[in-house]
Amino acid sequence: MGYAVSPMSDLPPEVDAFHSALRRLAAIEQVDTGLKSLATFGPETFSWPGEFGDLPHALLRRSNGGLPEEAWANTEIVLTRDEAGWLTLEFLAWWVRDQSRGGELIQMRPMGLPPKAYDVQLGRTLKFIIDHFAICPDDPSPMLKILKNRAANLSLSIDLYKDFIGSLIRVAL
Repeated sequence: MGYAVSPMSDLPPEVDAFHSALRRLAAIEQVDTGLKSLATFGPETFSWPGEFGDLPHALLRRSNGGLPEEAWANTEIVLTRDEAGWLTLEFLAWWVRDQSRGGELIQMRPMGLPPKAYDVQLGRTLKFIIDHFAICPDDPSPMLKILKNRAANLSLSIDLYKDFIGSLIRVAL
């Protein structure tokens, strides 16, 4: 696949819609999505440094690398470090679990860096990644459609549970 979406570029509307749905939750401090082909990541890449450390390693080990034409959208979320962040995490964990139980190829996982490198990192690097998977032969459109549908579903879930999560919903300005 010869396409990529980086957090630094102009986002496709479908990715922006998913980000907007997530940002409805007040404890979301940061959200970024990248889109890559997993077919190019074989077992030799699993121990490489840098961004390779953020790959969904367990999933890739299941098939000794990415599946042919498999695309991976990774949505990284940073939450506030307070009760609202904790409750938002629980809500999103439920939502991802519910999507997965319904047959969607989605998972959520934590990501952190070592406790100390040059400086202390413990307590400063935790983020959560929502992994989206799809077969996309040379075209990102199937993944973009998935993200658009997930944006609508997440917004609907927020609306359906607003009586219970009302304090977690960002007030529109």
